[in-house]
Parts: sequence; structure tokens; C-alpha cells
Amino acid sequence: MIDFRYHVVSIVAVFLALTVGLVIGSSYLSKVAYDELNNQLSSLRGQNQALHSTQNELDNQVRDRDSLIAALGPDAVAGKLAGHSVAVVMLPGADGSSGDALAALLGKAGAQVTGEVTLKSALLDPGQATKLAATGAKLPAAERGGEQLPTPSASATSGTPAPVVAMADIAGAVVHRIPANSSGIGEQKITDQASQDVLTAYSDAGFVDVKAASATSADLVVVLAPPAPSSGSAGNDAADALYLGFLKDLTGGGRSLGAVLAGPASSAASPGLLAAALKDGWVSKNVSTADTADQPSGRIITVFALAEAAGGKTGHYGLTGTADGPLPDLH
Repeated sequence: MIDFRYHVVSIVAVFLALTVGLVIGSSYLSKVAYDELNNQLSSLRGQNQALHSTQNELDNQVRDRDSLIAALGPDAVAGKLAGHSVAVVMLPGADGSSGDALAALLGKAGAQVTGEVTLKSALLDPGQATKLAATGAKLPAAERGGEQLPTPSASATSGTPAPVVAMADIAGAVVHRIPANSSGIGEQKITDQASQDVLTAYSDAGFVDVKAASATSADLVVVLAPPAPSSGSAGNDAADALYLGFLKDLTGGGRSLGAVLAGPASSAASPGLLAAALKDGWVSKNVSTADTADQPSGRIITVFALAEAAGGKTGHYGLTGTADGPLPDLH
């Protein structure tokens, strides 16, 4: 007769066998899983290395292409702006090196560069509004710009926000012309000294930087936009409204032959400034745009757009799918 101890020993033996089997089986399966994962990792590592090689090859191709375009740029734009004077204005956050490179190419195109004016972020700082208004108030009324659109004004006493009035002052100094009367219709040429007085006043107060300025008025203006912010905001919308008003101040009332708003590729997509310009009815009809202006190709596009503007036409050009194509037809 089988006793109880035999049952206990049998049950223990069964569970021990199961345990041993599980241990042996799991060890085997673990090795199989490890080998499979290791093979996948090796495959992914090889794909990653291949992608890196492809990326490096593409980077080299882009670098060589840009070098070629930069080398051919002076010949491509030679004489396009002969007889014209061009001012380069950089908005807060715009790349200064792009401004310098564009100014150099403008010279190759035959233009006289009247100077580079960099607007500083202090112009948009609410905490600087009182100082900004006081800076403008020290200038003679006959030297002040007066915003052109949509609510023209001839003085800082109109209740217009200080940044709007200051930008109008700067625009008038850049092109040496301001509205002839409080309605904003017509134009009045201010003296070379008056233009320098305005830029010096705002420069000394820390609102603009002026580089290589000359006493010559500009008949064309290129305004360099900053890269687009990562997302839209009320502050960004307010800045865009101020910059679009500045473009109106530069071109409205026939104060210049035309202006081009140029910027990096990111600025061509919302919430970038070029995208905002295309949405503004007045600006889109009266101010040209050029994207990719931080690259040699974009700077060539900008020169061609300026040449078209000198002929009384506007368009929107670049390499990011803009409506009018990569370049204007100057033939």
C-alpha cells in the first residue's frame, strides 16, 4: 500500500522537474531572444550608418552647390541695380551676417548701398516706451516721419503708440522722405542732415544700430526679417503689425521706388513675417518678398526682386513654394 510520504515525494519530484524544465527552457528561449534582438540591433546600426553616409553626402552636395551659387552670384546680378541706391534694414532678430553678405552683393549689382540700419528689440519693449517717445520728441517736427498707413499722422502728439511713431521716423530717415502733410498724401524730402539727425538720435538712445551710413537717400529698400518663432503669440502678432506698418512707411505715398522684405525660409511659413506680409492686402500688393535670404541663392533672388521693384512691379519669390516662382522675369 502506497503511504502518504510517497505521495509527497512524488508531488515534490513533479514540481522539481517542472522547475528544472522551466529554467532550462527559459535559458534557451532567452538566448534565442537575445540573438534575435542582437541581430536587429546590428541591422539598425548598419542602416543608421548608411543614413549618416547619405546625409553627409547630401550636406556636401548642398555646400558645393551654395559655393557655386555664391561664386556665380556677382556675375548673375551684375548691373541689375546700376544707378540705384539701396538701404539695408535689419529687423530685431535678423541675421547680421546675412545683411553684410547682401550689402556686398548689392554693390556687385551696381547699387550704392546707403547703409545698414539694424532695429533693436528695445523698440518693442513696453518698458522703453517712455524713453522712446522722449527720444522722438527731441527731434524737430519737420524731420519726423509720421506713419503712413492706416492712420497717418504728422507728429507724436496724435496718441499713436511710441513704437509706431519711431518706426515712421526711421523709415523717413532711411528714404529721406516723409509725408508732406498730416493726411499722409504726397511726400516731402528732408535734408541729408535731418536724416542723419533722426538716425543718430535713435542710435544714441539704444534703439537702432547704424553701419556705414551715407548722406545719400535710398530709392530702394530691402528689409531683412528674423526667423519665424516656434509658435504664434499675441506678442508676435503685435511685432508683425509694427513691421508691416514700417514697410508701408517705407513705400507708401511714393516715398521710394519699392521695398523687398527678405528672410530665411522659416519666415515664409506662419507665424513668420513673410507669411504675414502675404496675408496683408496692402503689403502684398506693394512690397515684394524673397525667402531663403540667408543663403546665396536667396540673396540673388532678393537682388532680382529689387530690380523688378525699381521697374514698378512687385512679386513674391523664393524656394519655398511661393506663388510667383523662384525669380522674377526681368526680360
